[in-house]
Amino acid sequence: MDDDQFIEARNKAFHLLSYRERTIKEMRDRLKKKDFSAEVIEKVITYLLEKDYLNEQRFAEMWIRSRINHHPRGRKLIYKELKDKGVERKIINSALDEYLSREKELEMASYLMNKWLRRRKDEDSSSYKLKNYLASKGFNYDMIYEITDK
Repeated sequence: MDDDQFIEARNKAFHLLSYRERTIKEMRDRLKKKDFSAEVIEKVITYLLEKDYLNEQRFAEMWIRSRINHHPRGRKLIYKELKDKGVERKIINSALDEYLSREKELEMASYLMNKWLRRRKDEDSSSYKLKNYLASKGFNYDMIYEITDK
């Protein structure tokens, strides 16, 4: 294996990590797109894991905090997003349990409901369109009915 290839791939990985945390799957996919060999990619990923530059627990926590603070989503959608990014089920569940309480999820659903209603003066909180909107944001139906039927 060529050391120049490894250094180039590692530098590309550092560049990607300078923007935000990444999962192993994301890093592998991005390096693959840059036409690095599988051997070089695995060596870079091993290096990043050893040095703790890649950490899926930390990624999941960062993703959930970002969703809570900037892009409110329900537990189901956050779970799906993390699963699609290659995070293990056990890590996702542990991070969700730690960072996303039921109260916080209710608060986010209420925020999205109020935002939706402000834009649609002719709709009310019992609107099926509102309920579908909240469902599309990953909130379960029990929670949706709890906040819309108040």
